[in-house]
Amino acid sequence: MFVLRLLTLGLAAASPALACEADGRGQCMALDGGGALQMDASLRLRSMYYDPTRFGVQGGQEDGYGLLRALASIRAQRDGWQAVAQLGVHAEQGRRGGAGGTDRGALDVQQAYVHWQGEHIGWQLGRQEAGYGSSRLLSVRDGPNIRLAFDGVRGRWRAPRWQLDLMALRPVDNRPGAFDDRSDHGQYLLGGYATLQGRSASSGLDLYLLGYGRDDARFAGAQGDERRTTLGARWFARQPRWDANVELVGQRGTLSAAQGDLAIRAWTLASDTGVRWSQRAWQPRLGVKVDIASGDRTPGDGRLQTFNALYPKAAYFSEASLLAPANLMDVQPTLTLTPHPAITTEFGWQLAWKHRRADAIYTTPAPLAALPGSAGTPRRIGQQFKWETTWRASPQWQWQAQLAWFEAGPGLRAAGGRDTLFASMVGAWQW
Repeated sequence: MFVLRLLTLGLAAASPALACEADGRGQCMALDGGGALQMDASLRLRSMYYDPTRFGVQGGQEDGYGLLRALASIRAQRDGWQAVAQLGVHAEQGRRGGAGGTDRGALDVQQAYVHWQGEHIGWQLGRQEAGYGSSRLLSVRDGPNIRLAFDGVRGRWRAPRWQLDLMALRPVDNRPGAFDDRSDHGQYLLGGYATLQGRSASSGLDLYLLGYGRDDARFAGAQGDERRTTLGARWFARQPRWDANVELVGQRGTLSAAQGDLAIRAWTLASDTGVRWSQRAWQPRLGVKVDIASGDRTPGDGRLQTFNALYPKAAYFSEASLLAPANLMDVQPTLTLTPHPAITTEFGWQLAWKHRRADAIYTTPAPLAALPGSAGTPRRIGQQFKWETTWRASPQWQWQAQLAWFEAGPGLRAAGGRDTLFASMVGAWQW
């Protein structure tokens, strides 16, 4: 990153072009003849501790390790055209059993795409990140060390209040070597995502239809090639005194299993609402999250009712990323405080149950993994207490501290699960 910054400053000093707007990030230069060139870089250091991992099931035990993410990008733009290239280095140190699939990667292409946007129509082709809405189904997966990227194409249509994206994408298969990441040909994502802006920019309605395919998908009671269609709607609003985010999703499709095709019939309903007192000391926000993600009622009945959140952010419930939104019901009251303009802290208490007793408890990594031995156990999974604080120390530096305690309930204990402690410290630098 330091070398990139020196190179950028040298180019700026040698160029007769004038500086242009860079949104407070990196170095931006106006090019002769029109257009602009922008360079930026970021670095994230994260330490993580679990005691135990995976609730102690199947040999999970105490583990602490460190992660490093370094990204550098260059963006050239002119007359509605943009070309973006972003390189990344990802490292892991100390993880028991070695690095996970999203932990480590030598120098590789994180993003590389060409983008064009006219007055109403545009398109983007190449390797790209694709986060939408509340990141419940489509996210950049910022929690893990390697962010989620896709290879493919997206088209965009824009009107004064409407935006529609059409996409044909495959997720990137992250590999540990240099310049060896490839498209995952065992998965695909097709569909459209539309947003209708409300009377203010802070409110609106999302509507989406997504086709999803995954070979060798694994659930508690079945395994096979998964083909799933997702239809969803999300309403969101943010006012001075309150905010709301409500999402309803239905899924249909087929799982081609060895015992025959299973009909997929799944759904989820999620909400995050809160009340804010901006004029009070520490600007408290009292919120509550309520989630229901369907589970499989009766294994072997020819249907699969387990919801699949596709490409969600792993830290949907907490930064510990212990549970996946599948076969799950939960209620999570939260209290957010801002004791200083640069400091935000949140306390949360989550109560979690299985939606269907016959189905399993599902955990991360994405999209979901059934916890061995948890199918058929009691419905109460347990409760989680969390504390998360963010300190923006400067325009370039941000620090985060995260702590969670998960008290295992009967559903987890019957599968051999135990109480779990999670702690993390994150330092992020952006230039």
